[in-house]
Amino acid sequence: MDFLFVLIIKHMIIDLGMQQYLGPRDKHIWLGNGHRHYAEHALGTAVVASVFLDPVYALVCAVMDYVIHWHIDWAKHHLNRYLQVEVRDERWWWTNVLDQCAHFTTYYVLVRIFM
Repeated sequence: MDFLFVLIIKHMIIDLGMQQYLGPRDKHIWLGNGHRHYAEHALGTAVVASVFLDPVYALVCAVMDYVIHWHIDWAKHHLNRYLQVEVRDERWWWTNVLDQCAHFTTYYVLVRIFM
């Protein structure tokens, strides 16, 4: 449970705190410039996971977080474009809720796999 809690705190720091310093990202482009953000998540996950897991498993966990985070963000941006969602309108907040639920589910699954 501690592993899950620390992963969630890591996520909030990187997704809500640090992301603002990156500026606009083209997350709707599969190989766009969002990869720095995904790499920051992977690095944070590697650090957190190394406290709880064998180093090899911590690295695997970080790579999984990178790939999954990338695809969650990519899908959210495509959903927003498909629905023609404007930033900070009511639907934008709800697609962000779905996004965060998907990320927290990722961490739950990672903890279930590796613990």
